[in-house]
Order: sequence, then structure tokens, then C-alpha cells
Amino acid sequence: MTLKLKSVAMAVPLSMMLATAASAATLSITITNTTGADGFAITPLYTAFHDDSFDAFNVGAAASAGVELIAETGMASAVAAERLAADADSQGNTNAAGTPPPIQPGETVTAVLDIDGASNPYFTFLAMLLPSNDTFIGNDDALRLFSDSGDFLGPQFINVTGEDIYDAGTEANALFGSAFVQGEDITLGGAGEGVITAAGADIASIFGGATLATNGVLGTGDVLDFFTDPADFSLLTISITEVAPVPLPASAPLLAASLGFLGWRARKKKQSA
Repeated sequence: MTLKLKSVAMAVPLSMMLATAASAATLSITITNTTGADGFAITPLYTAFHDDSFDAFNVGAAASAGVELIAETGMASAVAAERLAADADSQGNTNAAGTPPPIQPGETVTAVLDIDGASNPYFTFLAMLLPSNDTFIGNDDALRLFSDSGDFLGPQFINVTGEDIYDAGTEANALFGSAFVQGEDITLGGAGEGVITAAGADIASIFGGATLATNGVLGTGDVLDFFTDPADFSLLTISITEVAPVPLPASAPLLAASLGFLGWRARKKKQSA
């Protein structure tokens, strides 16, 4: 009888494991800073997987407290709280390059994440542009990665260009109080424009030639190229692919079925006893 009761206990966890494996996808997220030497850096990229109830920002509207914090400091804690308030089952991750954590020109960082595609079919990314006061990158419209049934829709390659760079409107654009510039205090800064807009050409005149926290100098060529044709200026690439799951042994479904059968027999005999 003891052996039969063990069979009942074993059958449920294994079936739950098989169901969980079927509903989750393992994704590899690879982020590469594509600017040239002495180009822009970004703070660790915040990635969110969610349903359609979460909308990080809208151009022409005021920035949320979460977007304001990430645009001024690179910290994602407040926007993560906003995401969870809108969608409690959503998932988030902060992708850093190492020490120091900003993703510098030429650097690549990869994260491997288990995502529930049925619950979280959409993808949003956010980070602060360095150097700046309140300039950030992000996708105004979330990207769909999964079908309604939770199937991965295939590899995605996102080229983050000048058209994906925004002014949060929460601080004035100036060297004063800017982040990632030597001698400046990030906690300072003047009043901003009030709403989110496309990044303006003033970044070129303000930050071109500035001495960065890394002791480098922001290359004026890269900055000016950004505003010559923002759509052709590549700041970042994000590659999203599915990691092939480790195949279950051919005997696994039979094992699950047999354990379920043993559990059923144990219950029947106990009822008839």
C-alpha cells in the first residue's frame, strides 16, 4: 500500500512539470551597442514581457514617474512597479554589461529568460541615453512576440535608431545636471518641456565633445550623424531568439501516463477496501 501511495504522489508533480514546459519559452536576448568609438552609451537595458494592459509611454503625453526615473537616472525600479501594477503576471529584466554597468560602444550583453508567452506576449524596452539629462530610448508601441496560444512568432531583430530616442520632457537639456559627464551632478537640472517628444538636435551642440565619465570624449561625428538622418543612425541592436528546449526522453510521456494509471488503481483499490 505504501508503494501505491507513492505512485499517486509522484504522478501529479510530473504531469505539472510537463504542462509547465509546454507553456513556457526560453528566449535569448542579445543587446549590442553599435555606435563607434567615443559614441553614446546606454544604462542597463530594461526589458519587459507583458500583456496589452501595460503601456510604458506615449509621445506627446507626460512621462510617468517610472519613465522619468529611468530617463534621468537609468534606474528601472519605478517603471517595474508600474508594469506590475498594470499586469501582475508580467515579467521584467535589467540587462547590464558588467562593471561599470552601462552598455558602452561596441559592448554586447546576452540574457537567457524563461517567458510565459501565453500570459506575456508583448515586449517593451527602455534605457537612458548617456550622456544626457532626460533622454531615453524605448519602443512607443510594444512588440508582439507570441501568438494568443503562447507560440513564439519567430526570431526578432530590432535596430534601435535615432527615431527611437526620446526626450522625456522632465528636465532641461544642458550640461548642467547631466548624467555620465565629468564634473556634473545628476541630481541637479532645470525644468523640462513637460511632455515626451522626439529627441532634439540640441543634443549635438550640448554634448558633442563633452568629457565622459569614462574619460573619453563624446565624438562630435557620431552625435552629428544622429541628426543628419536619425533613421540611419544605429545606436543599438536587440536580437530575440528562442533557445531550443532540451528534448524529453521518448519514454517520458509513457512514464507520466503509467504513473497516472498507477495512481488511479491505488484510488480504486482504496475505495473498494
